Amino acid sequence: MGEVTVTSKGQITIPADIRRRLSIVEGTKLMVIQEGGAVKIIPIVELSKLAGVDKELFKGRDVGKELEEERREDFLAEERRLRD
Repeated sequence: MGEVTVTSKGQITIPADIRRRLSIVEGTKLMVIQEGGAVKIIPIVELSKLAGVDKELFKGRDVGKELEEERREDFLAEERRLRD
């Protein structure tokens, strides 16, 4: 844990020991979430680093097509919700 100060631009510096432990380097994408009265900063794992982690789960599946279909269904459901 470390204490940081917010600059006039809304920026903070993550303490070096935390950056090292979480492998946060220049260009690392971080997700910022408000949780109650707290702010959470979570490193976003690059998809390329996950390659092969779950190959058995997706074996024989066209995940891109499945995702596209799910997004389409969500879009249509939202359209129906807005019409009603």
